Formats: sequence, C-alpha cells, structure tokens
Amino acid sequence: MRASDETLRELMYANPEAIDPEEHIIAVYSVEGPHPLQRIAEEIAIECSTGTWTPVGYETLEVRGKYGAKILRIMGSGGSGFVEIAYNASNYDPEIGGIANLLSDIAGNLFDMNIVDKVKLVDIRLPSHWARAHPGPKFGIEGVRGLAGAEGGRPLIGTIMKPNLGLDTKAYAKLAYETALGGLDFIKDDEALVNPKYCPLFDRLSAVMEALDRAREETGKKVLYALNITHRADGILELADRAIEGGANHLMVCVTYAGYGAIQALAEDPSINVPIHVHRCGHGAFTRDPKHGIESALMSKLARMCGADELHVGSKTGKFVFDALDARKCITAMRGPLHGFKRTLPVIAAGVSPVNLRENLEVAGRDALFLAGGGVHGHPDGSTAGARAMMQAAEALVKGISLEEAAKSHRELARALEWGGRPSA
Repeated sequence: MRASDETLRELMYANPEAIDPEEHIIAVYSVEGPHPLQRIAEEIAIECSTGTWTPVGYETLEVRGKYGAKILRIMGSGGSGFVEIAYNASNYDPEIGGIANLLSDIAGNLFDMNIVDKVKLVDIRLPSHWARAHPGPKFGIEGVRGLAGAEGGRPLIGTIMKPNLGLDTKAYAKLAYETALGGLDFIKDDEALVNPKYCPLFDRLSAVMEALDRAREETGKKVLYALNITHRADGILELADRAIEGGANHLMVCVTYAGYGAIQALAEDPSINVPIHVHRCGHGAFTRDPKHGIESALMSKLARMCGADELHVGSKTGKFVFDALDARKCITAMRGPLHGFKRTLPVIAAGVSPVNLRENLEVAGRDALFLAGGGVHGHPDGSTAGARAMMQAAEALVKGISLEEAAKSHRELARALEWGGRPSA
C-alpha cells in the first residue's frame, strides 16, 4: 500500500538515544537557506536516502522506516543552523562502493538543491566495522620517523623541488643532489609534476635515487624521496609497483582528484611497502567556503582511514589561505584516536621558510613534516645552503635557542634571515 507524504515524513525523526551508532552512519551538516530548518532537514533526509521529490509507490512504510534517513537533531533558528542525520549503514557496503558510494549519497545531490543556499558537511561518524574495513596508514608517524632516522622527537624537515616544472631529468637530479647535501629528511616532487616528456617519471626516479645515494655517501644521511604517481584508477597500482622496483622509498598521490580509492588501493596492496605521501591540492574547491562544501578535517579523517601516511595541512604565514582552528582540527583528525588506526603525519607546506618555522611549529608541534620549497631553493646561496638553514632553524627552535642567536654560529641561517624568505600576502 502506498503511504501518504505525511506518514512518510513522520518516519524521518528519531530520538538520538534510540539510534545504535554501530548500525548507523551519522552526519552533521551546517545549513543556510530561505526555508525553516525543519523543512531543509527533511528535504536533505529524503534526497540522501530513499526518497525523491514526490511519494512513489514502492517507497512503503517499511522501506522508509528501515532504510530512510533519520533526523536526530535540528539546532539553530530560521533557516540557519546545524542538522544531524543518521543513515542506515547497511545502505552502503564498505568493501564495494565504500567511501565513494557513501559520499555520492550523503554529500552528493544536496549541494545542488534549491531549498538550501549553503550546506556544508561538517563531520561523519562511522560504525567501527565500517571504518575498520579501511586500512589506515601502514607506517604512520612512527614508521616515517624510523625511515628518516628522526626518532628523537624533533620535527621532520623537507623540501618541494622547485621550479615546479621545466627541469629536465639531469638538472632535476642535480638539484636533488645539491639539496640532499644540506642534510634534510625529505624531498618530494611538486604536485604539478608527474610525467612530462622532458622529465619522464621513471627516468627521473632512477636519476634522483642515484643522486641521493651519492649525497648519502658524503653526508651519511638517508633522504626520502616522494615520487608523484598521481594517475587514473586503472593504472596507479602498476605505476606504484614499477616505482618500487626502481628503488622508490616513498610515493605521492594528489587525493582530491585521484580519489580516496586510489589511496586505499595502494595502502591495501601488500607489495606497496613504502609510505604514501598525500597532497590535498584542490581541496579548497570543497573546503574554502566556510558555509558550503565539505570540512577539511573530515577530508583529513577519510584520507587517514584510507591509508595516508602523510597528509598536507597548509601553513601559517604562507602563501595560501590559513585558519589556525581549521588546521588544528585537521591535525586532530590525523593524530587523534580513530578506530585504532596509526597516526598520519601532518605536512606543513606552502610558504614555509626558516623565518616562519617557529610560527608553524606552534601550530603543528614536532610530530609534523615541514616542507620548504621556495624557502630552501630561494636561499641566496643556493639549495644546499637553503636546506642547511632549515635544519639549523629546526635544531635551534627545538633547543629553545632564538634564530638570531643560532645565526651567529651558522652562516646559512644568518643569510636566510637576511634574505627574509617570507611570502607576501
């Protein structure tokens, strides 16, 4: 028997205490629109579960009651506030479909609905069995520290190769060698660089790893190198396998466009035995508007679940928009308790230099990787000096020594402070 619209709506509400968190996926949205919050909440619940714009014959009381979304809380006034909605976890299979399927529903069509002007998915709470169907980081903070030889609680220091594009393989490897002589922990490709004809992916890998081996012979320091293998879904595992066969000790993927599934596939493959460095370039399309899109902390949580060993956060006093509270939420999502997963290493990058390293340490603490691109390669005495200046700054700050005092006995740091190395707003 076809149910009336009013009867179906009555099934949309539930007492939060009556909802089993192990059988439901609970989402929190902030909303803003020209209609009362109750109506907005109802339309989201309908659209994001069993219903459509009108009652249909097969959406029976039984279907709506069992599989339809349940509105738990409405907080706010007028058309502005927060809505908490519970979704039956059995609507989604974590093994087939997974996060891609889940977000396609509960963070899909609602962004296009006429009934709201702004809607932001703030958080998702998952049942433990659903979350644990994902691998989490293989290495995490402790594992990456071990690979880098940085177990002492100090911050990890690295660089992004600059210029982003335009260097041929020989010049790229030469720059990697010069930079590694500065003693830092980590070098990575820029997110823009994957496989240009003048610097092919596997030629670059071979040349860079050979350059880093030469540098290690001189310094005694192993440097990790994250090769950018961002690629389409049907080829990323093959790229990863070839990279590891070629000596790669790190892999990098841009998650916003490669997708959470790409990270998960790499993390679940037993042959991928190196950390996964995850860049979030493009996330601002979803996160930057404070009232519309998806919270960056939630994106961080999902990336950690899928296997991100390292994940970008942004940087204070850098060249991009930065909000300290948002950054701390992201860092909590990476390092806080989460279904027993290993902790993801926050990556602080975008305008980092010796000059502003202290400010970024105050935000992220020592359990983070600080990457300086221009802050290393823009040093007036070159990339080796730039890398040394970053390491000198980190060492001084960990010991509680001011940069000005440390610069008296470290020429590279002194030159960096003279240069400035602080991007303009």
